[in-house]
This record gives sequence, C-alpha cells and structure tokens, in this order.
Amino acid sequence: MPKPSGLRLTAALSALILVPALSLGCQPKPTETVHADAEVEGEGGAEPAEGPAGATRYVLPYGEGQVVAYADAHLEGEVQRLFLLLEDLRAEQVEISTRTRLPIGWTTLSFEAPVAEGPESALGTSTLVVREPDYDGEPEDATRADISVSLATLARQRGVLERVGVAGEAINFDQHVMAIQGALDIEEVLLLRVVSPGGRLTGWRLAPTAGISEEDELESLPVYAILQARPALLDAMLLPSGYMAYYSGDQLTTVLDGEDRVVWDWRAEGSDAAGDGLGAPVAGSGSTEEVAPGTPGRPGSGEGSDSLLPPLTPNE
Repeated sequence: MPKPSGLRLTAALSALILVPALSLGCQPKPTETVHADAEVEGEGGAEPAEGPAGATRYVLPYGEGQVVAYADAHLEGEVQRLFLLLEDLRAEQVEISTRTRLPIGWTTLSFEAPVAEGPESALGTSTLVVREPDYDGEPEDATRADISVSLATLARQRGVLERVGVAGEAINFDQHVMAIQGALDIEEVLLLRVVSPGGRLTGWRLAPTAGISEEDELESLPVYAILQARPALLDAMLLPSGYMAYYSGDQLTTVLDGEDRVVWDWRAEGSDAAGDGLGAPVAGSGSTEEVAPGTPGRPGSGEGSDSLLPPLTPNE
C-alpha cells in the first residue's frame, strides 16, 4: 500500500544530494539521458514542450503518472540526481502529491499539477511538475516551475564539499544567518558555522574578516536574502558545524575545519604542490607550527577578537 503523501519529507532523504559525488559514483556525461527510463525533450531531441523560457523539459515515469522537471540543459546531471532520489521514493512506495515538500540541501522543492488551460495542461492530470521557491520574488509565498537556481546552487555546494572531502549538513532557504550589519557589502568576509539551537537558525554567522567594533550591530538574514544579494556565499553553506569559510568578493579563498586546519585553499588548487597549506594548523589554534603568511585564523582565537560575534541563543 502506498505510504501517505502529505508528509514533509525529511532531510535524510536528500543524502544523495549532500554526499560528495565521487563517493556515489554518479558523474553523468553531458550526452547521457537523465535516467535509463526517463525521457529528455529539448535541444537535440523531440520538439520541446511549452514551459519556462530557456528551460529543458525532463520527464520521469512515476507510478501511474509522471514527474516533469524544467531546468537549464547544463544541469542535466543535477536533474539525474533528483530523479534518482525520486526513484528511491518510488521504490519505497512513497506517493508524491501536491502536498509533498522535498527539502534538498538548501532548498525545498514542491509539486504541482498542470494548470488548467495553461501551457502545461496538455501533460495530463497524472503529471506533477517540480517547483522551487520563487527566488526572484517572494520565495516564502510563491513557487516557479524552473528549478535551475536550486540545482545550480546545489552543484556549486557539492563542489565545495568534494574539495574539502566532507559530507554536508543541510540548511533551508527560509532559515536565518546571523550577520554583522552591512557585511554583505564588504569585500573580505568570513562565514563560521556553529551548532544551531534550532528553529529558523542555520548556525551560520557572517562577519568582516577584519573583525568588528563595538558600534557594529547584528542582523538576522534569511538564506534567500543572501542568495539575492551575494549568491556565491551560499556555496559554502552546506559545510558542517565547526567549519569556517573565507571569501574575497565572490571568491571562496580558504576553508578551515573544526580543528582549525586549512582543509582547502584556492592558492594551492591545481598547483604542483597541491597539498601546501592544506591540513596545517592555523595561528591561534594552540600549535607552535608555522603557517604560510596570510593564512586566516579562527575568530576568538587571537587578541582582541573575543567579541567577533556573540554566542547564538534560542531567542535570536
């Protein structure tokens, strides 16, 4: 008997999305179809069905119906991952309906039946169209059929997890980041993740790399507001608690783990000495080993940095 469809699917179902791709053996070539029994319509195939402008239509049979996803053609691999997840649900006889909410990584996907007399009405009543929050409008109140922003952001986030070599911890688009007011407009910033007390808090904190002053104020920013203002910052936001990420503009420059070790540095990426600086303790971590000049330290570990960001409390 099919399982109820009204449940909000838990983040555990998105493990396929959060685990680095190399451990899954899932690296599809651009010329492959989305799945063995899935249809791809668009460039190089049948005449595209009407849908979001510029998006490719992907179809997955599901039970007695089908699931349709619209996304940019270069995101075919991400659509495949989504369809693999849906196939796992189908194998467990989980029924998907318009009440289903599917949290994946940082976003939440939903499903809608084709609109009567709309461009998708010809798809039939047994079709469900995957939708994402309307990130260009009011994401907490509206959705859209093109899920490219959700999938493209997931792809970049997975790239960070693969470089660092760690499994991710999910957040959600409507959860909040505690930030120093104005930090989004500052070139050099850092992100620090602590264990969240729960509720609408991700555990992420955003601050200028240079530190803060007594006059600085805190603000609570939803993840989607950071996406709209500075989307590159989301690339590091699936790193687990204890990790830090440093940015220069939109460039992720350095990642530290919970032991204050540099686990990734863009300066070492692709060089002959690819391991230089990686895994080295940083200044202020209690080690006497030397590190390369310019290697960032952990907030609160150096003189005068104790107040970089106050502790998170459940009331934030």
